[in-house]
Amino acid sequence: MPSTGSLRRASLALVLLAFGCANADAPAMPGRLPLEPGARYVALGSSFAAGSGIAPMSGGLCLRSDHDYPHRVAAALDLELIDVTCSGATVANVRDTPQNGAAAQSDAVTADTALISLTVGGNDLGYTTLAGECGNPAAAPCVVDASTLEPKVAQLRADLTALIEELQARAPSAVVVLVTYPVVANPPDCAALGFAPDEAALVASVGESLQDVLVDVAARTGVLLVDPYAASDGHGPCAPDGERWVEGLVAKGTFPYHPTAAGHAAMAQLVLDALATAAPPQRAAP
Repeated sequence: MPSTGSLRRASLALVLLAFGCANADAPAMPGRLPLEPGARYVALGSSFAAGSGIAPMSGGLCLRSDHDYPHRVAAALDLELIDVTCSGATVANVRDTPQNGAAAQSDAVTADTALISLTVGGNDLGYTTLAGECGNPAAAPCVVDASTLEPKVAQLRADLTALIEELQARAPSAVVVLVTYPVVANPPDCAALGFAPDEAALVASVGESLQDVLVDVAARTGVLLVDPYAASDGHGPCAPDGERWVEGLVAKGTFPYHPTAAGHAAMAQLVLDALATAAPPQRAAP
């Protein structure tokens, strides 16, 4: 199996190629994938998929925004969107565990689903919770116990792999797109983060562990990887308005340490670019 480093380098090359011609305002071409107008598109994931914090929000406690990247992708390709993303969701909430009174997200995936997008895993590792703790000047110094993080990373890799395999079985003809998390601590010395240097390094290390899992699982399962993490340079909390994909401690128009509206526009365009150049999925017969 290729090393994690080689997988990440390959992912970076693919994403930068796609992003080099991206324009968040330009219409996307549907390409060669079997996505006809009106096709069923199910969006799954956590707050980084739901656009939590970006008004207007709906979905009760799930805090979904109609400006999240799934809505933008659906609008560009004229798809029927079923957006069940939810703030705070873990892999279990997508796979089989109800959340906030709603069914498990994967229940929305049917045999006729043509496109599935998925951004999840950060809550399994406590990624944004950790960022909030590190940025809170009134809180105790934030720490991560490596002895507990490493088993969580291994469990996330196994659980996410199982989830994707179940999604592929539920919707055999669907294109499954795994979308990574934009980098939060970017750059680590950005004053808008509100982190001390050791705190920034800690948040960055957990983000890198999450990224490694997502890249590895995409390669294992053969899904289409769309990688905002790899394209995040210059788009952190210290970037100018319009170029800032993630906010820091003091957020404008979103929650702290979450993607901005510009971030969701960029994520959507990366998805659209990948769909426009990818061939239909080739899966082994059962």
